[in-house]
Amino acid sequence: MFDSNNLQEVPKRVFYPNLAQSWILVLCFFPVLLFANALGEMMKAMSFDSNIITFVEYVIALGILTLTAFAVKSKIGDKPLIHYKSKVSAWVYVCVIPAIIGLSGLVDTISTMILPEIPESLKKSLEENMSSNFFSILTAVVAAPVFEEIICRGIICEGLIKNISPRAGILWSAFIFALMHLNPWQGLSAFVIGCFMGWIYRKTRSIIPCIFIHFANNALALCAYLYYSSSADYDLNTSPSEIYGSNEIIIIIVHALIFLASFVLLVKILKPKRIT
Repeated sequence: MFDSNNLQEVPKRVFYPNLAQSWILVLCFFPVLLFANALGEMMKAMSFDSNIITFVEYVIALGILTLTAFAVKSKIGDKPLIHYKSKVSAWVYVCVIPAIIGLSGLVDTISTMILPEIPESLKKSLEENMSSNFFSILTAVVAAPVFEEIICRGIICEGLIKNISPRAGILWSAFIFALMHLNPWQGLSAFVIGCFMGWIYRKTRSIIPCIFIHFANNALALCAYLYYSSSADYDLNTSPSEIYGSNEIIIIIVHALIFLASFVLLVKILKPKRIT
């Protein structure tokens, strides 16, 4: 006879992180950042270039955070490395370029309308990091997209999708992504773009398109700043209406249409194929 007492209960699969663990990981970011800043001060005393110091601080802080998350995932039996379940169509990479141009332009314009001007100290710090220096470019368009997408989409969003729901995973990971920027002027844009990248991640099951979007967004922002900063009348507080010489509402509508057209194409491209 079949003996039910001999049945062994299959242990429930554990995924990292859940929501509480996500916040613990974020809280770990701040002491790690202080440690990296302390190393940066030592390098400054040794007369290292400020752009090299920023790059080293960033890689150390985000690198330690990434290794910590991987170590925890490995310890509980979750996959320690980012995995990819499907190949991503090349058309996705084509369509996300106008999508991110439209979305970032839309959010930046709204930000200037609802937020106060960037404080002088923060503006100076951001402008110092947005230069044509090799290490400045390396930080903005290589290190930031890779580390931040592994942490925010590949680890946090992935864990929350499995532990809560896809929608909650996308929203919470975008909020944490915004919080890590430590200021509302970058945070608002980070949240909106983070939601978009979370949606792309959910649809493709790969962080590669997210890294590409992040790279494109940062590269375009850096190129735009370097182009416009040649004018004596331009700084980070210059509004889009002054740059384009047009009304904010028109700028919002144009960018919204660019994003929506690209988004509709992405929905069609990423729609699951029906098996006949």
